[in-house]
Amino acid sequence: MSELQDIFNEAEELAEIHNDDLRQYALDLLRNSSLRGDDDGLEEEIIWGDIGPLRWREIFERLRYNQLRVIDKPNWGKTEFNKSYKEHGINN
Repeated sequence: MSELQDIFNEAEELAEIHNDDLRQYALDLLRNSSLRGDDDGLEEEIIWGDIGPLRWREIFERLRYNQLRVIDKPNWGKTEFNKSYKEHGINN
């Protein structure tokens, strides 16, 4: 019985680490998102919420669709502009 409990405890620990990684990645995406100023409580949900797999999918879809382009970020330089232009230029 103790082996089973050890396996369960290890699985819980790994799930918690995975959940923390998801939260950190979501917060990183939020910082680079057009939603960062007005996120309707998304940041608090990411930090404190009990989020299931379906909700994680919704959150990441929303964040990916609202990512800032290099040109939209403050202090972008000529190199970043050129890369962005090549990726998103008129001829593409």
